Order: sequence, then C-alpha cells, then structure tokens
Amino acid sequence: MCRSVPAAAGLWSGLAAAADEAPDLVVLGVPFEGGAGGAGGASLGPDRVRELSRRGKRISRHGVDFSHLRLRDAGNVATQRFDLTATIAHVRDVYREVFDTVDVPVVTIGGDHSSTYPMVGAAAQGRRLGLIWFDAHPDVLDHYQGSHLSHGSPLRRLLDDGAVRPEDVLLVGTRAYDEGEPEYLAELGVTELRAAEVCDDRPGALERFRRLATDLAERTDGFYVSVDIDVLDASVVPGTGTPVAGGLDTAMLSTLLEQIPDHVLAYDVMEFAPAHDVGGMTGHAVMSIVTIMIARVAAGSR
Repeated sequence: MCRSVPAAAGLWSGLAAAADEAPDLVVLGVPFEGGAGGAGGASLGPDRVRELSRRGKRISRHGVDFSHLRLRDAGNVATQRFDLTATIAHVRDVYREVFDTVDVPVVTIGGDHSSTYPMVGAAAQGRRLGLIWFDAHPDVLDHYQGSHLSHGSPLRRLLDDGAVRPEDVLLVGTRAYDEGEPEYLAELGVTELRAAEVCDDRPGALERFRRLATDLAERTDGFYVSVDIDVLDASVVPGTGTPVAGGLDTAMLSTLLEQIPDHVLAYDVMEFAPAHDVGGMTGHAVMSIVTIMIARVAAGSR
C-alpha cells in the first residue's frame, strides 16, 4: 500500500507518535508527477517536506503550543511513474482503506494535483463532502495535453463523477483559466472566490469566505481541503510547476485556512517541486501551511 518512511530522529519536530500511541493525525506522501503538464519535480515534494519538518514549529503563529499532538507518518503511497491511469486507481484504493480505517484527520503531501481526484473520491464515499479548493487554476479541463486525468482535470472529474456536488465546492484564489473553464463553472454553479477579489478587498473577501464556508459546513458531513501551492503568488512560490502571478500571499492563505469550520476530514498540499525552489522560499511556505493544518488538528484533539 505505502512505501514506509525509515524512522529518523527529529522528523516532524518530535511530534511523531510512538508505535503504541494512538495518533491524532496521519500524514501520507504521494510522490507522483505523472499528471503534471508544467515543469516536473513534484514527486520530490513529500520527502522534502519531511526534511523540513525537522525544523518545524510546535507553537502556532498565534502562540498556541501544540506539542501534545501525536502524528503518525504512514509513508509514501506506491506509484507508477509512467502509468497515470494505474496510479490513480491505486491511490483511490489506498485512500478508500485510509478513510475506512482511520478516524483522525489525514494530511497528504504531493505530488501533482492529479492525485487529489482519487483521494477526494475516496473521502466522499458514504458522505456528503464539502470541498474547499485553493488553486490558481480551476482544474476543470475535460482534457489536457491528451489526458483526462492530468493535473488540469481533477476537479472536473470529481464533478462529472458526482463525487461532490457543485454547490458543495468552494474555489479560492483562481486566476488562470483555459478556454471553456469559466463557462463550465458558471453552468454548474460552482462558487469562486477569485484571487482578484481577495487581493482587491481583503476584509470583504475574508468575510465572504467565512460566510460561504459556514454555509457549506451546515449542509455537509465534513470538509476536504486541497491546497495547490500555486494559489500563492509566483513571487512567493517559485518551486512549483506552473507558477502564476497575481496570487495570494502566505498571510492571507494562513488566515483563510484558519477560518474553515470544523470538521475537516483531510487536507492536502500539492505541486511543491523542490528542484525549482529558490532560496528555499517555497519549502518554507509549504511547511508553514502544513504547520497551520497540524495546529488546527491539535486544537481539536485536546
């Protein structure tokens, strides 16, 4: 199912659960980039985040100590580098088992965004799922570079499959569209909080996000939160395959993540490509986001 991660002292800044401890959180990696159409390298993201976790913090940006949390790193999902279809099928099988057997939140580090399609599909089994999707791109292309399963299509596939309802999706930070994508979203009634709206009116956008997320929580059984790191401005995250100017800054993304109501079943952070990072900027941004996710879990685990 997963390739194990060797036990190494210092990973996850001492939060790792002992073998006989029940975890408060499970982390997995999906080191796959077979669905990426931009610059490669996202398959290295999970293990780079593990390296950075040695220097991770155990106090939130609001000063709350979460050192009591226990985290289990379940390793990397096995993937087939040159077989996108087989990898998508395998990831779906793995995550069906995960969501059937794990009763704590799951954080996944990617990997390109194609893997989010089977992960969300598995999380949606047997429940009405709210999906909050942070991304520069809406990811609703029917086909991209000859594939209907690439990182340009995961949200399209989820909506076409009926895994999530259009009214239960909130797209945040979008600003890079291909032909037909705005019309598809409008036709289905998917709600967007575009990057332009966030950047032009931060207080108003934050209030709208709170209201939309609260309404979504009231009609669903839990959230899946997906963060494509390119939702952040290109000046902040050079280490991704498709950086896009005009995006969110890390402070705003952090605040938005902290405003999501409970109960979040799973998070992912996708499209971190360490080979293209400059000065470690993207890695630090990714680790900051992961730390916010961990702190959110810890706040609910007392």
